[in-house]
Amino acid sequence: MATTYMLGRTPFERFPAVHLPSTLAKKLPIHNAARNAVATTLHQVPHLISDRSLDGGVSQLARHTEARFGRGHSPAIETITMPKKGLGPRPISLLSPETRTLYDALVEKLKPGLPSPSRAQPMSDHQEFGVPVWPDRGVQIVDFDIAACYEYIDHNILAEELLIQTLDADSVSALMGLLLDMFPRGMGIPQAMDSSHLLGDAYLNQIERDMSREGYDVHRFADDFRIVTESQSQAFEAIEHAMAIARRYGLVLADKKTNIRSAWDVREEIIAKEDAFQKYNEEAAEQLTAIEFMQIGYDDWSAIETEPDPQDVNFMALSRVIEDWATGDANNYTVHTHFGTRALQALQASDERLKDEWLVQVVAKEPVRLFNVGSYLVNRHENLRNWSTLRDLTRLPRQSPWARLWMARLADSLEPVEAESRDEVISWANGLLDDRHETVRAEGAWFLVNNEQISPAAIGELFVSATDITKVGLAGVVGRLDAGSVSAVGKAIRDDSALTRLAYSWGEDQCGSMLL
Repeated sequence: MATTYMLGRTPFERFPAVHLPSTLAKKLPIHNAARNAVATTLHQVPHLISDRSLDGGVSQLARHTEARFGRGHSPAIETITMPKKGLGPRPISLLSPETRTLYDALVEKLKPGLPSPSRAQPMSDHQEFGVPVWPDRGVQIVDFDIAACYEYIDHNILAEELLIQTLDADSVSALMGLLLDMFPRGMGIPQAMDSSHLLGDAYLNQIERDMSREGYDVHRFADDFRIVTESQSQAFEAIEHAMAIARRYGLVLADKKTNIRSAWDVREEIIAKEDAFQKYNEEAAEQLTAIEFMQIGYDDWSAIETEPDPQDVNFMALSRVIEDWATGDANNYTVHTHFGTRALQALQASDERLKDEWLVQVVAKEPVRLFNVGSYLVNRHENLRNWSTLRDLTRLPRQSPWARLWMARLADSLEPVEAESRDEVISWANGLLDDRHETVRAEGAWFLVNNEQISPAAIGELFVSATDITKVGLAGVVGRLDAGSVSAVGKAIRDDSALTRLAYSWGEDQCGSMLL
Protein backbone atom coordinates (compact mmCIF):
# COMPACT_ATOMS: atom_id res chain seq x y z
CA MET A 1 0.00 0.00 0.00
CA ALA A 2 1.47 3.34 -1.04
CA THR A 3 2.29 5.89 1.64
CA THR A 4 0.22 9.06 1.68
CA TYR A 5 1.15 12.36 3.30
CA MET A 6 -1.29 14.79 4.86
CA LEU A 7 -1.11 18.51 4.13
CA GLY A 8 -3.87 20.22 6.02
CA ARG A 9 -6.94 18.03 5.60
CA THR A 10 -6.21 16.72 2.14
CA PRO A 11 -4.42 13.34 1.88
CA PHE A 12 -2.58 12.91 -1.36
CA GLU A 13 -0.38 10.51 -3.24
CA ARG A 14 1.92 12.27 -5.73
CA PHE A 15 -0.45 15.21 -5.64
CA PRO A 16 0.29 17.75 -8.42
CA ALA A 17 0.50 20.75 -6.07
CA VAL A 18 1.79 21.34 -2.56
CA HIS A 19 -0.69 22.88 -0.10
CA LEU A 20 0.59 24.67 3.00
CA PRO A 21 -2.06 24.88 5.74
CA SER A 22 -2.37 28.36 7.24
CA THR A 23 -2.09 26.91 10.74
CA LEU A 24 1.33 25.49 9.89
CA ALA A 25 2.45 28.55 7.93
CA LYS A 26 2.02 30.70 11.04
CA LYS A 27 4.49 28.46 12.90
CA LEU A 28 7.18 28.44 10.21
CA PRO A 29 10.16 30.85 10.15
CA ILE A 30 9.26 31.88 6.60
CA HIS A 31 10.64 35.40 6.90
CA ASN A 32 14.05 34.15 8.06
CA ALA A 33 14.06 31.55 5.29
CA ALA A 34 13.24 34.24 2.72
CA ARG A 35 16.14 36.34 3.98
CA ASN A 36 18.42 33.32 3.60
CA ALA A 37 17.18 32.66 0.05
CA VAL A 38 17.88 36.25 -1.02
CA ALA A 39 21.20 36.77 0.73
CA THR A 40 23.05 33.46 0.60
CA THR A 41 24.32 31.30 -2.22
CA LEU A 42 24.18 27.56 -2.62
CA HIS A 43 27.44 25.79 -1.90
CA GLN A 44 29.93 26.44 -4.73
CA VAL A 45 27.19 27.94 -6.90
CA PRO A 46 27.28 31.65 -7.85
CA HIS A 47 24.67 34.01 -6.43
CA LEU A 48 21.99 33.66 -9.09
CA ILE A 49 20.22 36.65 -10.61
CA SER A 50 16.77 35.48 -9.47
CA ASP A 51 17.94 35.61 -5.85
CA ARG A 52 19.98 38.82 -6.14
CA SER A 53 17.15 40.69 -7.84
CA LEU A 54 15.01 40.24 -4.71
CA ASP A 55 17.47 42.18 -2.58
CA GLY A 56 15.37 44.37 -0.32
CA GLY A 57 12.29 42.25 -0.93
CA VAL A 58 12.50 39.70 1.88
CA SER A 59 9.05 40.51 3.27
CA GLN A 60 7.48 40.34 -0.18
CA LEU A 61 9.12 36.98 -0.88
CA ALA A 62 7.89 35.60 2.45
CA ARG A 63 4.32 36.73 1.76
CA HIS A 64 4.50 35.46 -1.81
CA THR A 65 5.68 32.04 -0.62
CA GLU A 66 2.93 31.74 1.96
CA ALA A 67 0.24 32.88 -0.50
CA ARG A 68 1.25 30.60 -3.38
CA PHE A 69 1.73 27.44 -1.37
CA GLY A 70 -1.27 28.28 0.80
CA ARG A 71 -3.50 28.00 -2.24
CA GLY A 72 -1.60 25.10 -3.79
CA HIS A 73 1.53 25.39 -5.88
CA SER A 74 3.72 22.93 -7.75
CA PRO A 75 7.38 23.80 -7.05
CA ALA A 76 9.82 24.50 -9.85
CA ILE A 77 13.20 22.74 -9.90
CA GLU A 78 16.01 22.52 -12.43
CA THR A 79 18.87 20.06 -12.20
CA ILE A 80 22.26 21.05 -13.51
CA THR A 81 25.52 19.16 -13.26
CA MET A 82 28.78 20.27 -11.74
CA PRO A 83 32.07 18.40 -12.03
CA LYS A 84 33.60 16.39 -9.23
CA LYS A 85 36.84 14.46 -8.87
CA GLY A 86 37.28 12.24 -11.89
CA LEU A 87 34.95 12.42 -14.86
CA GLY A 88 31.58 11.89 -13.21
CA PRO A 89 29.12 14.78 -12.72
CA ARG A 90 27.33 15.80 -9.53
CA PRO A 91 23.67 16.89 -9.85
CA ILE A 92 22.71 20.24 -8.30
CA SER A 93 19.05 21.12 -7.80
CA LEU A 94 18.19 24.79 -8.39
CA LEU A 95 14.90 25.92 -6.89
CA SER A 96 12.69 28.93 -7.41
CA PRO A 97 13.05 31.57 -4.66
CA GLU A 98 9.69 30.69 -3.09
CA THR A 99 10.37 26.92 -3.23
CA ARG A 100 13.73 27.38 -1.57
CA THR A 101 12.10 29.62 1.05
CA LEU A 102 9.49 27.01 1.98
CA TYR A 103 12.05 24.19 1.98
CA ASP A 104 14.42 26.10 4.28
CA ALA A 105 11.55 27.15 6.56
CA LEU A 106 10.31 23.59 7.02
CA VAL A 107 13.77 22.21 7.76
CA GLU A 108 14.53 25.10 10.12
CA LYS A 109 11.33 24.28 11.99
CA LEU A 110 12.57 20.70 12.45
CA LYS A 111 16.17 21.64 13.26
CA PRO A 112 15.93 21.54 17.09
CA GLY A 113 15.21 17.81 16.91
CA LEU A 114 17.91 16.99 14.36
CA PRO A 115 21.52 15.93 15.11
CA SER A 116 24.29 18.50 15.24
CA PRO A 117 25.63 19.22 11.73
CA SER A 118 28.59 16.97 10.98
CA ARG A 119 30.13 19.75 8.87
CA ALA A 120 30.32 22.01 11.94
CA GLN A 121 33.56 20.25 12.85
CA PRO A 122 36.75 20.73 10.83
CA MET A 123 37.40 18.07 8.22
CA SER A 124 40.83 17.68 9.84
CA ASP A 125 39.11 16.24 12.95
CA HIS A 126 37.70 13.45 10.79
CA GLN A 127 41.05 12.84 9.10
CA GLU A 128 42.79 12.61 12.49
CA PHE A 129 40.19 10.32 14.05
CA GLY A 130 41.66 7.03 15.23
CA VAL A 131 45.17 8.12 14.29
CA PRO A 132 47.18 9.24 17.35
CA VAL A 133 50.68 10.63 16.98
CA TRP A 134 52.18 7.19 17.59
CA PRO A 135 49.48 4.69 16.58
CA ASP A 136 49.58 0.98 17.29
CA ARG A 137 50.77 -0.77 14.14
CA GLY A 138 48.01 -3.35 14.46
CA VAL A 139 45.14 -0.84 14.43
CA GLN A 140 43.30 -0.74 11.11
CA ILE A 141 41.37 2.23 9.72
CA VAL A 142 38.31 1.64 7.52
CA ASP A 143 37.24 4.60 5.37
CA PHE A 144 34.15 4.58 3.17
CA ASP A 145 31.51 6.93 1.87
CA ILE A 146 28.09 6.58 0.32
CA ALA A 147 27.66 6.53 -3.47
CA ALA A 148 25.39 9.33 -4.75
CA CYS A 149 24.04 9.70 -1.24
CA TYR A 150 21.52 12.56 -1.62
CA GLU A 151 20.07 11.09 -4.81
CA TYR A 152 18.96 7.90 -3.03
CA ILE A 153 17.63 9.17 0.28
CA ASP A 154 14.28 7.41 0.62
CA HIS A 155 11.47 9.80 1.53
CA ASN A 156 9.56 7.25 3.60
CA ILE A 157 12.60 6.28 5.65
CA LEU A 158 13.54 9.94 6.06
CA ALA A 159 10.00 10.83 7.15
CA GLU A 160 9.98 8.13 9.81
CA GLU A 161 13.34 9.25 11.21
CA LEU A 162 12.32 12.92 11.26
CA LEU A 163 9.02 12.08 12.91
CA ILE A 164 10.49 10.05 15.80
CA GLN A 165 13.23 12.64 16.37
CA THR A 166 11.16 15.84 16.16
CA LEU A 167 7.59 14.68 16.96
CA ASP A 168 6.45 17.39 14.53
CA ALA A 169 4.04 15.50 12.29
CA ASP A 170 2.66 18.55 10.48
CA SER A 171 6.08 19.89 9.43
CA VAL A 172 7.35 16.44 8.46
CA SER A 173 4.26 15.79 6.36
CA ALA A 174 4.54 19.14 4.59
CA LEU A 175 8.23 18.59 3.93
CA MET A 176 7.62 15.15 2.49
CA GLY A 177 4.93 16.53 0.22
CA LEU A 178 7.32 19.18 -1.06
CA LEU A 179 10.12 16.66 -1.63
CA LEU A 180 7.78 14.22 -3.38
CA ASP A 181 6.67 16.93 -5.79
CA MET A 182 10.30 17.80 -6.56
CA PHE A 183 11.44 14.16 -6.74
CA PRO A 184 8.46 12.04 -7.91
CA ARG A 185 10.36 8.74 -7.56
CA GLY A 186 10.05 9.11 -3.79
CA MET A 187 13.78 9.49 -3.22
CA GLY A 188 16.27 12.32 -3.36
CA ILE A 189 16.81 15.72 -1.75
CA PRO A 190 18.30 18.92 -3.25
CA GLN A 191 22.07 19.18 -3.15
CA ALA A 192 24.32 22.12 -2.21
CA MET A 193 21.98 23.47 0.49
CA ASP A 194 22.48 23.71 4.25
CA SER A 195 18.95 22.43 4.79
CA SER A 196 19.74 19.31 2.80
CA HIS A 197 22.93 18.79 4.79
CA LEU A 198 20.80 18.74 7.96
CA LEU A 199 18.42 16.19 6.44
CA GLY A 200 21.36 14.16 5.13
CA ASP A 201 22.91 14.08 8.60
CA ALA A 202 19.60 12.90 10.07
CA TYR A 203 19.40 10.10 7.49
CA LEU A 204 23.04 9.00 7.79
CA ASN A 205 22.89 9.20 11.56
CA GLN A 206 20.83 6.01 11.37
CA ILE A 207 23.76 4.14 9.80
CA GLU A 208 26.14 5.65 12.33
CA ARG A 209 23.92 4.55 15.23
CA ASP A 210 23.53 1.04 13.82
CA MET A 211 27.30 0.64 13.42
CA SER A 212 27.89 1.96 16.94
CA ARG A 213 25.36 -0.53 18.32
CA GLU A 214 27.41 -3.26 16.63
CA GLY A 215 30.29 -2.14 18.85
CA TYR A 216 32.31 -0.19 16.26
CA ASP A 217 34.18 3.05 16.97
CA VAL A 218 32.64 5.31 14.27
CA HIS A 219 33.24 8.87 13.14
CA ARG A 220 31.42 10.67 10.31
CA PHE A 221 31.86 13.88 8.32
CA ALA A 222 28.95 14.34 5.87
CA ASP A 223 28.81 10.94 4.11
CA ASP A 224 32.44 10.06 4.86
CA PHE A 225 32.64 7.34 7.51
CA ARG A 226 35.65 6.12 9.46
CA ILE A 227 35.74 3.01 11.65
CA VAL A 228 38.65 2.03 13.89
CA THR A 229 39.30 -1.71 14.31
CA GLU A 230 41.93 -3.74 16.10
CA SER A 231 42.80 -6.10 13.25
CA GLN A 232 42.48 -6.54 9.50
CA SER A 233 39.91 -9.31 9.91
CA GLN A 234 37.75 -6.96 11.99
CA ALA A 235 38.18 -4.30 9.31
CA PHE A 236 36.83 -6.63 6.60
CA GLU A 237 33.97 -7.59 8.88
CA ALA A 238 33.18 -3.90 9.48
CA ILE A 239 32.89 -3.28 5.75
CA GLU A 240 30.49 -6.21 5.39
CA HIS A 241 28.34 -4.84 8.21
CA ALA A 242 28.45 -1.34 6.77
CA MET A 243 27.32 -2.60 3.36
CA ALA A 244 24.41 -4.51 4.88
CA ILE A 245 23.31 -1.58 7.05
CA ALA A 246 23.57 0.90 4.16
CA ARG A 247 21.37 -1.37 2.00
CA ARG A 248 18.80 -1.31 4.78
CA TYR A 249 18.40 2.41 4.06
CA GLY A 250 18.54 2.09 0.28
CA LEU A 251 22.18 3.18 0.00
CA VAL A 252 25.41 1.57 -1.18
CA LEU A 253 29.06 2.15 -0.41
CA ALA A 254 31.23 3.81 -3.07
CA ASP A 255 33.62 1.10 -4.27
CA LYS A 256 36.54 3.38 -5.13
CA LYS A 257 36.40 5.16 -1.77
CA THR A 258 36.21 2.10 0.44
CA ASN A 259 39.61 1.09 1.79
CA ILE A 260 41.49 -0.40 4.71
CA ARG A 261 44.79 1.06 5.92
CA SER A 262 46.84 0.66 9.07
CA ALA A 263 46.61 3.60 11.46
CA TRP A 264 50.39 3.86 11.21
CA ASP A 265 50.23 4.29 7.42
CA VAL A 266 47.49 6.91 7.73
CA ARG A 267 49.62 8.90 10.19
CA GLU A 268 52.61 8.66 7.86
CA GLU A 269 50.49 9.97 4.97
CA ILE A 270 49.43 12.97 7.06
CA ILE A 271 53.05 13.69 7.98
CA ALA A 272 54.21 13.23 4.38
CA LYS A 273 51.59 15.68 3.14
CA GLU A 274 52.74 18.36 5.57
CA ASP A 275 56.41 17.61 4.81
CA ALA A 276 55.72 18.05 1.10
CA PHE A 277 54.75 21.68 1.59
CA GLN A 278 57.69 22.28 3.92
CA LYS A 279 59.92 21.04 1.11
CA TYR A 280 58.45 23.68 -1.23
CA ASN A 281 59.37 26.37 1.31
CA GLU A 282 62.88 25.04 1.90
CA GLU A 283 63.65 24.83 -1.84
CA ALA A 284 62.35 28.36 -2.39
CA ALA A 285 64.40 29.74 0.51
CA GLU A 286 67.52 27.97 -0.75
CA GLN A 287 67.11 29.30 -4.29
CA LEU A 288 66.46 32.85 -3.15
CA THR A 289 69.32 32.98 -0.65
CA ALA A 290 72.04 35.23 -2.05
CA ILE A 291 75.75 34.68 -1.34
CA GLU A 292 78.04 37.67 -1.44
CA PHE A 293 81.83 37.64 -1.02
CA MET A 294 83.61 40.34 0.97
CA GLN A 295 87.39 40.78 0.70
CA ILE A 296 88.99 40.86 4.16
CA GLY A 297 92.65 40.60 3.10
CA TYR A 298 94.87 40.49 0.05
CA ASP A 299 93.76 36.95 -0.87
CA ASP A 300 91.15 36.35 1.82
CA TRP A 301 87.42 36.50 1.19
CA SER A 302 84.45 35.90 3.45
CA ALA A 303 81.17 34.45 2.18
CA ILE A 304 78.08 36.21 3.51
CA GLU A 305 74.61 34.78 3.06
CA THR A 306 71.77 37.27 2.58
CA GLU A 307 68.51 35.87 3.86
CA PRO A 308 65.64 36.17 1.37
CA ASP A 309 62.52 38.20 2.06
CA PRO A 310 59.93 35.86 3.64
CA GLN A 311 57.28 37.20 1.27
CA ASP A 312 59.43 36.25 -1.73
CA VAL A 313 59.91 32.76 -0.30
CA ASN A 314 56.20 32.42 0.31
CA PHE A 315 55.29 33.49 -3.24
CA MET A 316 57.82 31.16 -4.85
CA ALA A 317 56.74 28.19 -2.73
CA LEU A 318 53.04 28.73 -3.31
CA SER A 319 53.43 29.47 -7.02
CA ARG A 320 55.41 26.26 -7.46
CA VAL A 321 52.56 24.36 -5.86
CA ILE A 322 50.28 25.81 -8.55
CA GLU A 323 52.82 25.11 -11.31
CA ASP A 324 53.20 21.49 -10.25
CA TRP A 325 49.43 21.19 -9.90
CA ALA A 326 49.01 22.41 -13.47
CA THR A 327 51.87 20.51 -15.09
CA GLY A 328 52.73 17.66 -12.72
CA ASP A 329 51.71 14.02 -12.83
CA ALA A 330 48.85 12.42 -10.97
CA ASN A 331 51.10 10.83 -8.33
CA ASN A 332 51.08 14.01 -6.24
CA TYR A 333 47.41 14.78 -6.89
CA THR A 334 46.49 14.78 -3.20
CA VAL A 335 49.32 17.12 -2.24
CA HIS A 336 48.63 19.55 -5.09
CA THR A 337 44.89 19.65 -4.44
CA HIS A 338 45.36 19.97 -0.70
CA PHE A 339 47.73 22.93 -0.92
CA GLY A 340 46.74 24.29 -4.33
CA THR A 341 43.38 25.67 -3.25
CA ARG A 342 45.05 27.32 -0.26
CA ALA A 343 47.75 28.75 -2.51
CA LEU A 344 45.20 30.29 -4.88
CA GLN A 345 43.56 32.05 -1.97
CA ALA A 346 46.81 33.15 -0.32
CA LEU A 347 48.24 34.57 -3.56
CA GLN A 348 45.23 36.75 -4.39
CA ALA A 349 46.91 39.76 -2.73
CA SER A 350 50.44 39.04 -4.01
CA ASP A 351 52.20 41.70 -6.08
CA GLU A 352 53.08 39.03 -8.63
CA ARG A 353 50.50 37.25 -10.75
CA LEU A 354 50.43 33.54 -11.39
CA LYS A 355 50.95 32.50 -14.99
CA ASP A 356 47.66 32.40 -16.86
CA GLU A 357 48.49 29.10 -18.53
CA TRP A 358 48.82 27.50 -15.09
CA LEU A 359 45.38 28.76 -14.06
CA VAL A 360 43.74 27.47 -17.22
CA GLN A 361 45.53 24.14 -17.00
CA VAL A 362 44.41 23.62 -13.40
CA VAL A 363 40.79 24.01 -14.53
CA ALA A 364 41.37 21.78 -17.53
CA LYS A 365 42.69 19.03 -15.26
CA GLU A 366 40.16 19.55 -12.47
CA PRO A 367 37.11 21.44 -13.75
CA VAL A 368 35.67 21.74 -10.24
CA ARG A 369 38.54 24.15 -9.43
CA LEU A 370 36.99 26.82 -11.65
CA PHE A 371 35.43 28.13 -8.44
CA ASN A 372 38.88 28.65 -6.87
CA VAL A 373 40.49 30.07 -10.00
CA GLY A 374 37.56 32.44 -10.50
CA SER A 375 37.92 33.72 -6.94
CA TYR A 376 41.63 34.32 -7.61
CA LEU A 377 40.92 36.28 -10.78
CA VAL A 378 38.16 38.47 -9.36
CA ASN A 379 40.49 39.59 -6.58
CA ARG A 380 43.24 40.58 -9.04
CA HIS A 381 43.39 44.02 -10.63
CA GLU A 382 45.01 43.13 -13.96
CA ASN A 383 41.74 43.64 -15.79
CA LEU A 384 42.99 43.10 -19.35
CA ARG A 385 44.79 39.90 -18.39
CA ASN A 386 41.70 38.72 -16.51
CA TRP A 387 39.65 39.04 -19.69
CA SER A 388 42.30 37.08 -21.56
CA THR A 389 42.30 34.31 -18.95
CA LEU A 390 38.50 34.16 -18.94
CA ARG A 391 38.49 33.97 -22.75
CA ASP A 392 40.83 30.96 -22.52
CA LEU A 393 38.57 29.34 -19.91
CA THR A 394 35.55 29.69 -22.20
CA ARG A 395 37.49 27.82 -24.87
CA LEU A 396 37.93 24.71 -22.73
CA PRO A 397 36.10 21.74 -24.26
CA ARG A 398 34.63 20.47 -20.99
CA GLN A 399 32.01 22.96 -19.80
CA SER A 400 29.31 21.81 -17.41
CA PRO A 401 26.25 24.01 -16.82
CA TRP A 402 27.80 24.83 -13.44
CA ALA A 403 30.97 26.04 -15.18
CA ARG A 404 28.97 28.22 -17.57
CA LEU A 405 27.19 29.82 -14.61
CA TRP A 406 30.51 30.64 -12.97
CA MET A 407 32.12 31.99 -16.13
CA ALA A 408 29.11 34.22 -16.82
CA ARG A 409 29.30 35.50 -13.25
CA LEU A 410 33.04 36.09 -13.54
CA ALA A 411 32.56 37.97 -16.82
CA ASP A 412 30.01 40.22 -15.13
CA SER A 413 32.52 41.05 -12.39
CA LEU A 414 35.20 42.36 -14.77
CA GLU A 415 35.47 45.99 -15.78
CA PRO A 416 34.69 46.47 -19.51
CA VAL A 417 37.72 47.03 -21.75
CA GLU A 418 38.24 47.48 -25.47
CA ALA A 419 39.88 44.16 -26.19
CA GLU A 420 39.48 41.24 -28.53
CA SER A 421 39.37 38.87 -25.55
CA ARG A 422 36.28 40.65 -24.16
CA ASP A 423 34.62 40.53 -27.58
CA GLU A 424 35.16 36.77 -27.67
CA VAL A 425 33.64 36.39 -24.20
CA ILE A 426 30.60 38.40 -25.31
CA SER A 427 30.24 36.12 -28.33
CA TRP A 428 30.46 33.10 -26.02
CA ALA A 429 27.81 34.62 -23.71
CA ASN A 430 25.43 35.15 -26.64
CA GLY A 431 25.57 31.41 -27.15
CA LEU A 432 24.33 30.94 -23.57
CA LEU A 433 20.95 32.35 -24.59
CA ASP A 434 20.32 29.08 -26.45
CA ASP A 435 21.47 26.87 -23.57
CA ARG A 436 19.02 24.15 -22.56
CA HIS A 437 19.30 25.20 -18.88
CA GLU A 438 17.21 28.24 -18.04
CA THR A 439 19.48 29.30 -15.18
CA VAL A 440 22.41 29.46 -17.62
CA ARG A 441 20.30 31.50 -20.05
CA ALA A 442 19.35 33.97 -17.31
CA GLU A 443 22.94 34.47 -16.11
CA GLY A 444 24.08 34.98 -19.68
CA ALA A 445 21.33 37.56 -20.18
CA TRP A 446 22.39 39.49 -17.08
CA PHE A 447 26.00 39.73 -18.30
CA LEU A 448 24.86 40.78 -21.77
CA VAL A 449 22.49 43.47 -20.50
CA ASN A 450 25.28 44.99 -18.42
CA ASN A 451 27.33 45.15 -21.61
CA GLU A 452 24.46 46.48 -23.75
CA GLN A 453 24.42 43.35 -25.89
CA ILE A 454 20.82 42.12 -25.59
CA SER A 455 17.44 43.39 -26.85
CA PRO A 456 14.03 43.51 -25.13
CA ALA A 457 12.74 41.00 -27.69
CA ALA A 458 15.45 38.49 -26.76
CA ILE A 459 14.58 38.83 -23.07
CA GLY A 460 10.91 38.39 -23.91
CA GLU A 461 11.67 35.12 -25.70
CA LEU A 462 13.61 33.88 -22.66
CA PHE A 463 10.75 34.82 -20.37
CA VAL A 464 8.17 32.90 -22.41
CA SER A 465 10.11 29.65 -21.94
CA ALA A 466 11.08 30.37 -18.31
CA THR A 467 9.67 28.89 -15.10
CA ASP A 468 9.49 30.42 -11.65
CA ILE A 469 13.17 29.59 -11.26
CA THR A 470 14.28 32.45 -13.53
CA LYS A 471 11.25 34.63 -14.25
CA VAL A 472 12.16 36.93 -11.37
CA GLY A 473 15.77 37.20 -12.56
CA LEU A 474 14.70 37.99 -16.12
CA ALA A 475 12.47 40.75 -14.74
CA GLY A 476 15.61 42.20 -13.18
CA VAL A 477 17.39 41.91 -16.54
CA VAL A 478 14.70 43.80 -18.48
CA GLY A 479 14.46 46.38 -15.70
CA ARG A 480 18.19 46.99 -16.08
CA LEU A 481 17.74 47.35 -19.83
CA ASP A 482 14.79 49.72 -19.57
CA ALA A 483 16.55 51.85 -16.93
CA GLY A 484 13.57 54.11 -16.26
CA SER A 485 12.07 54.04 -19.75
CA VAL A 486 9.56 51.20 -19.70
CA SER A 487 9.44 49.14 -22.87
CA ALA A 488 6.41 47.13 -23.98
CA VAL A 489 8.24 43.87 -23.22
CA GLY A 490 9.47 45.29 -19.92
CA LYS A 491 5.95 46.25 -18.85
CA ALA A 492 4.59 42.81 -19.69
CA ILE A 493 7.34 41.08 -17.72
CA ARG A 494 7.21 43.56 -14.85
CA ASP A 495 3.49 43.06 -14.32
CA ASP A 496 3.64 39.25 -14.28
CA SER A 497 3.62 39.08 -10.46
CA ALA A 498 4.41 40.98 -7.28
CA LEU A 499 7.92 39.49 -7.31
CA THR A 500 8.65 40.42 -10.92
CA ARG A 501 7.62 44.01 -10.15
CA LEU A 502 10.08 44.04 -7.28
CA ALA A 503 12.85 42.54 -9.41
CA TYR A 504 12.18 44.95 -12.27
CA SER A 505 12.60 47.91 -9.91
CA TRP A 506 15.81 46.39 -8.57
CA GLY A 507 17.13 46.07 -12.14
CA GLU A 508 16.33 49.73 -12.83
CA ASP A 509 18.44 50.71 -9.83
CA GLN A 510 21.52 48.75 -10.90
CA CYS A 511 24.50 50.48 -12.40
CA GLY A 512 27.67 48.79 -13.63
CA SER A 513 29.04 45.36 -12.81
CA MET A 514 28.63 43.58 -9.52
CA LEU A 515 31.34 41.55 -7.86
CA LEU A 516 31.23 37.83 -7.23
